[in-house]
Amino acid sequence: MRLNHKKTAHWRWIFVLALTQLIILPSFFVNQVLAENLESDSYIIQFGNFNITSGEKSGDTYTVTDTVGQSFAGPYGEYGVSNYFLGSGFQYIYQIKPFRFVISNTNINLGLLTAQAHNTAAHTLLINAPNAGGYTIYTYETHPLQTIDGSYAIPDTTCDNNDCDETVAALWQDTTVGGFGFNVQGADVASDFISSDHFRQFANKAATSPVEPMEAIMSTTSAAFERQSTVTYKAGLSGSEAAGRYQTSVIYVAVPGY
Repeated sequence: MRLNHKKTAHWRWIFVLALTQLIILPSFFVNQVLAENLESDSYIIQFGNFNITSGEKSGDTYTVTDTVGQSFAGPYGEYGVSNYFLGSGFQYIYQIKPFRFVISNTNINLGLLTAQAHNTAAHTLLINAPNAGGYTIYTYETHPLQTIDGSYAIPDTTCDNNDCDETVAALWQDTTVGGFGFNVQGADVASDFISSDHFRQFANKAATSPVEPMEAIMSTTSAAFERQSTVTYKAGLSGSEAAGRYQTSVIYVAVPGY
């Protein structure tokens, strides 16, 4: 940002005057504290202050915010009064990272399916959950893979030994076993995804007997920052399915904890 000489001098005068007033005001005037925003056409500084350094620092195992050298930094209250609290300083007003959930690709193409083979495709889930309660990500399908008119369907997988469903994953490596399923690998994933060869069915929203509620695939009860996992979809034919275009919709629900 470039300022002309006149504006630069004007702002310097305001800053010096404000600092001088802060130094010479008698103590009985500090009962009323006023904060002012500094702004122009290209910026806004809220709660401006003079300090040596302030901000967010981080390492491999920690994140910390600090304010060094600011006047009147810290928590304040009045003795015997419990109905208010005043926090002064950068760490009391800095912008907390928002809850954020990102799906890298929302159009998954499993290609041309053939018998005795499995096709796979993947995308990533990224979540930022700064609250102390963490988060949970749930998922379900609107219906199994089926043709546009619903006449033909590829059933959800039951894995190699008929031992997986929407609640628990199991090994699925046998290409003679058809179906549709998914695997999740990465941060905070459900414990039944033991390896990249362990798959589940999606909970089927269209099922009525019994009803299949959405199931959790990622979760933590602690604050989480930039947590990422990879979801791999797999489909195969048993040999009896009709030729055609098969599709479904998979829904992800990210819920913050408090």
